[in-house]
Amino acid sequence: MKKLICMAVGLCILVLSGCATNHHGLILPIMDSNETPASSSGYVAAMFSRDWNPSKLGFGLGIVETATAEEYVMPFGVETGLPGSVADAFGMIQLPPGEYRIAYWIIYSGNNEEILSQTGISPDAMTGSPFTVESGAVVFIGSHVARYDRNDSADGGKTWSVYHQQLTVPSVQKALSKSYPPFAAEPLSCPSCLK
Repeated sequence: MKKLICMAVGLCILVLSGCATNHHGLILPIMDSNETPASSSGYVAAMFSRDWNPSKLGFGLGIVETATAEEYVMPFGVETGLPGSVADAFGMIQLPPGEYRIAYWIIYSGNNEEILSQTGISPDAMTGSPFTVESGAVVFIGSHVARYDRNDSADGGKTWSVYHQQLTVPSVQKALSKSYPPFAAEPLSCPSCLK
């Protein structure tokens, strides 16, 4: 209960400070599966799943460059025009080489990309641990699932939560090869994969 109150207060502060709106260019597009690797760029990949979503909300991971605090949002795959569930959608974005970490996840309006809520991720959590993006290489940051969960409030309401699931390196390599064939031979790291 105390955690919910803290999160509600934090969200109110964000809304009142104007930080809950989208910054221009913050939400990056998911790369097309036919794009070819550029040796000067690094790539961040993830797998996403989402429960049925009648309100066309978008979900994304806030990725922050640790040296400059530059922020990027990786959406949970390509949004479609119809509401629905998503299962194991593999997506990838292009980032400059550097050290990054997943600092938060967001819910945003699928219509205009206005950020509706932001939930922080601790830097010492497995999901929030720093990772390095190298030129010409792919970093897989995990499988992330957005679920519509019943909360413990008196009204029996529901809320969205994002969960991180660990995969194995062979399963990630297979998904990368299937989803992004031009990247099949590129170096792949997976800091959150099962060892």
